[in-house]
Amino acid sequence: MELNDLQPVSAPTAVKIMNAAGHLFLQRGYKAVSINDIITAAEVTKPTLYYYFSDKEELFVQMGLGVLADMGERLGRVLQGFASTAYRLEALADVLMDDRDTDMRLMRHEMLAHLGPTQRARLSRAFYQHMFAPIVHVMEQGLASGDLAHYSAISLAKMFMGMAESFQEFAHLPATAADTRHEAFFEPSDLSSKVLVDLFLHGVSNVERALSRGTMPTALHK
Repeated sequence: MELNDLQPVSAPTAVKIMNAAGHLFLQRGYKAVSINDIITAAEVTKPTLYYYFSDKEELFVQMGLGVLADMGERLGRVLQGFASTAYRLEALADVLMDDRDTDMRLMRHEMLAHLGPTQRARLSRAFYQHMFAPIVHVMEQGLASGDLAHYSAISLAKMFMGMAESFQEFAHLPATAADTRHEAFFEPSDLSSKVLVDLFLHGVSNVERALSRGTMPTALHK
């Protein structure tokens, strides 16, 4: 399998179709979207769609490749110029939390549930190359500098990505429990990239109190 099979299509009409399909896939899920839905949303004919994409599976893969390539470019740009681990992590978090309409967890779920082995492997490689590897690299640098400890770079990257995806989902929840209106769950809250990085680096426990009581797990203060 050639490396260039991870590059999304670039022809303007193909990108137009891919973007329309991507919006539908990430809104409804793979199974609920039909080819007719896509050609209606993209305002193209069925022959035009099939000229660029062999089937719905290939269209989903191309959508995923496009999303991941864009994510990789953005991660690469924001990491330039930041020396400290904390600032690099915050830059990563800004990108990972930026687009609430792009749900990476949903995309991975749909990929595993509906794509064949070849196409799953293709998207998995793109996910690692464009999204996971840059985060692992930051964790490796943090471990080398002594800013991070206790876990491998891969484990730290998984933790950080999981936190970022949760923050992306819940970043619009209300900052306090006082407002119980249903619509308040979609208003701005106090969750931000700064909060995410502070939580990732320092946790939520009162370390001095835990140490004085002897309740801090050894792995966290050795």
